[in-house]
Amino acid sequence: MIDENSTLEDVCFEVSSALDAASIDAVLTGGSAASIYAPNVYTSFDADFVFRRAPRNAELQRVLAELSYRKSRTGGMFEHPNSKYTIDFPRGPLAVGGDYVQETTTLERGPQRLRILTPTDSVKDRLAHFFHWDDHTALEAAVGIAQSSHGSDVNYEDIARWTERESASGTDFRPKLEQFFGRAGVDGRSLRPGS
Repeated sequence: MIDENSTLEDVCFEVSSALDAASIDAVLTGGSAASIYAPNVYTSFDADFVFRRAPRNAELQRVLAELSYRKSRTGGMFEHPNSKYTIDFPRGPLAVGGDYVQETTTLERGPQRLRILTPTDSVKDRLAHFFHWDDHTALEAAVGIAQSSHGSDVNYEDIARWTERESASGTDFRPKLEQFFGRAGVDGRSLRPGS
């Protein structure tokens, strides 16, 4: 049950489990995914889920109403009367930068399940904000994930290849990637394509 003492993690697990039980395929992304992987470094006050297949609006509202979430009057977010955490469903497709996300992961907490970006894609998602909008809080979140207990699951070679693809649009993001590697304590020299 979601109440005033519920954490973002509590809310995300509750919502994801309810959506899953209703066969609604949605994946936690954005800053909220980073908050799950690095809660002591980055805090989000909204849970962003992207649908793999969009449900009927009435079905979505029914599932969220069972958790006491109602659509806000000011936009597409859902609010809870006793929680500071909102739920949002950004328009898909599920992507990080210019790449579509092919693989996600599921975290389990007792009987609850949370569909979420992989740690690698969560780092890429935060780096995309740093690369394109110079968002240093996103850089801190990416570093936090890399240094968290999930850091061993991050594929830095994949991130280096992704950065090359992101740079193909005309802006060389490799210096920002090096900044991330330095802050995260990753030796990126051996990860450069062609090395």
